[in-house]
Formats: sequence, structure tokens, C-alpha cells
Amino acid sequence: MIQNYRNKIVFGCLAACLFFLAWSNNAHAVPSFGRQTGMSCNACHTVFPELTPFGRVFKLGGYVFSNKSQSKGYVPPLSAMVQLSYTTLNHNGGVLNNGIAPFDNDEDSAIDKTNLPQQASIFYGGRIIDHTGAFVQLTYDGTANDIALDLTDIRYANNILIGGKHLLYGLSLNNAPAVEDVWNSTPIWGFPYAASAVAPTPAVGTVIDGALAGQMGGIGPYVFWNDLLYAGATVYRTTNDGITRPFGAGKNPDTVTDGAVPYWRVALQHYWNKQSIEVGTYGLVADIFPGGGSSGPTDKFTDTAVDAQYQIIGDQHLFTFQTSLIHERQDLESSFDLGLSANQFNSLDAFKVNGKYYYRSSYGDIGGALAYFSTTGDMDALLYAPDQIGGSRNGSPDSNGFILELDYVLMTKYKFSLQYTLYDKFNGAKSNYDGFGRDATDNNTLYLLVWMMF
Repeated sequence: MIQNYRNKIVFGCLAACLFFLAWSNNAHAVPSFGRQTGMSCNACHTVFPELTPFGRVFKLGGYVFSNKSQSKGYVPPLSAMVQLSYTTLNHNGGVLNNGIAPFDNDEDSAIDKTNLPQQASIFYGGRIIDHTGAFVQLTYDGTANDIALDLTDIRYANNILIGGKHLLYGLSLNNAPAVEDVWNSTPIWGFPYAASAVAPTPAVGTVIDGALAGQMGGIGPYVFWNDLLYAGATVYRTTNDGITRPFGAGKNPDTVTDGAVPYWRVALQHYWNKQSIEVGTYGLVADIFPGGGSSGPTDKFTDTAVDAQYQIIGDQHLFTFQTSLIHERQDLESSFDLGLSANQFNSLDAFKVNGKYYYRSSYGDIGGALAYFSTTGDMDALLYAPDQIGGSRNGSPDSNGFILELDYVLMTKYKFSLQYTLYDKFNGAKSNYDGFGRDATDNNTLYLLVWMMF
């Protein structure tokens, strides 16, 4: 009870900050990165949060680039965002109700259709000192009614010439594998950029695809040579104790790792005219305590992925194609010994592909996206057991479907989205997938979002 009241008080303070930022003298301006650079949001983003080539270089350069010709006084590098959303299912069946988070009665444990807000965040985004800058996000989660440190990336960057070729090098301190990445074909920053926080989703995903977000702290170097080759590596550890604990502020890790978790990333890219292409690989190795534990034997997960991205950024027409394939090898020795899994060795494959098109007009950006997603893996009757709504009748993790999204972006910072997720298979089957009579298509989700940046 005290926790709920405290969160609501802090939410009120956060809302006041949002109000101040929205109605201050800079209400007509773009967020803090734009104020620092003196450039439009469109310089760094196609349609936010997707990055352009310049946006990728700005991030790799440590968030420090600024327009020295500006004569304005110091403006704190603060920005804010709020997301308001509504979710409805093809067949609700009591999964969602009509409450409005976060103002429910404490006795009301059902999930809400309407989230006002779904999220509200304050950012520190910009230069700290020469060669050092940061992107730090503090978020109020309206569906969970709590406040925590969200995606965070603090960087040092510099550059030199080697043999007449430009080499950008740096160091990233961040709180989730792939936060440091600059391509939107990888997890954390990949499509869909926002989704319902209350709709049912497939029971399983790869570890690298967000399972460790906000529960890790890590540091690692990176290099970007001749605008062609990127390579980076980061070593993480869990935030449950020790030096990385501040990176999990406000959260109790539900996925605790043992020892170091190495993450790697290599990418090749090429620019020509108004086009760019990237192909790359990334991955991690993590020893995880099963069943939400924090000590004892562990299971080992090895994720290896390939990705690609292609962009055309014209004056009015914007097109992006992105795809990724993640293969996860699981050695579930501890879970198998504890009777939590039927197999000691399993695997998962997660495939995503999407295409986006936007028309940039004087009235705003209009367009949308079409995406396909698929997760397949070994059957395991204990790991993927029958359970109402979230379980699997046949012990299979297989799920696939499509996402259709329509977007309208006004003044580069107010985004209105209509998103529909259509499932062909959910947790292993098309019909009666959970063993309690629910079909995959029952979880088809209509999601309306208003996303505002200040």
C-alpha cells in the first residue's frame, strides 16, 4: 500500500515535469538532442525512434555534437515523453477489463484496456563534457505502477586518422545488451517500437531479445572504421548486487545471471546517394539461475544472430527494410536436474522481417509498416506446460504472425499509431493452444497509441 502511494506521488511529480516541458518556452522546439545540435528531429530519425545515418553517427560519437553557432543560453539537456494507449483483443474472455491505470483500486488485480499513461519518461540526453555524453531514461510504468531506471547509455568517444582513414572509437556504459547498437534491426530498438503492455504475448523468446533489459550493467569498447566497419564488445553482470546495482534502480531482477555475460557486435555498412545498407552479426552467452533463483547451478544460453537493414531516405519518400534471425542454444542442466524441463538441451529460432514506408508532407509524416515474426523451437512438455492463456497444450514454443501498423507523425514529435497483431500460431498451436480452449486468433490485438515527445 505504501509503495503504491509513493509511486503515485512520484508519478504526480513526473507528470508535473512533463507539463512544464510541454508548456515551457521550448514547447515548439524538438527534444534535447535537437536543441543541442540545432537540427530538426528528421536529421537523426526517419520516423522516431528509427535512426538515419546521421543519427547513428551522432550516437556513436557520444551524443556530443553541437551547433557552435547557437548563441542561446544554457538549456538543460532534458526531454520527456508520454505514451497513452488502448488495447482490445479479438476474444477478451476476461483477460482485460475497463479500468484506467494507474488509478485502479488496490483490490482490482485485472489488467486494463486503457493505459493513461502506458509510460511516462524523463530523459537526460546530450553532452556532459568534451567527448562524453549520455542517454538516460527514467520511466514511470503505468501498467505496473512503478518507477525505474530505463534504457541508459553513457559514452566516451573520440576519433583519429590511421593511414588516411577515419577511425571513431569509444566506450559505452549501459544497462542492456544491444542498447549500444545503432541499427534498428537488433533487439531493444527494433520494430515494433511500441506495443501493448497488457495483451497476451507468446510465452517464450530468446534471452537476447529483451529478457535482460534493465537487469544488467555493462561496459565495453567499440570502433567504427572508415564509415564501413563497426565492431564492439561489452561485458555485463546482473544488477542484483555489486557495482552494477545502480543500473537496475527501481527493479528487482527476475532473470539473474551468474558471472560475466559477454555481448558482441560486428556490422558492415555502405552509403550511396540517399541509400544505406548494413549486414551484421551479434550475440551473447549467459549463465542464468533457473526459476527466478539467484544462487546454485545455472542454465547456459548462447545466442547468435545475423541481421540486415536497407534504407532509402528521400526528401519526401522514406523506406526501410529490416530483418534478423536469432538462434539460441540452451543447455538446461540445472532446470533438467530440478525437474523444470523435460530436455537438457533445447534450441529456439526467432525470425523477424519488416518493411516501412512513410510520405513526408507539410502536414506531417504518413505511412506504416508490415512485419512478420516467427519463433520455433524444440518441444518440452515441462518447460512449456499447459496453462490458461499463457501456456502450451502440446509443449511447443512455436508462434508466428503479422503486425500491421499505420502511423501519423505531427511536427516530428507527436506520433499516432494504429497497430494490429494477427497470430497464425500461438504457443504451439492454432486452436486450443493452451489446453483450456483458447485459439491463437483469440489473441489478435488492436492497439491504439498516442506517443508524444517534449
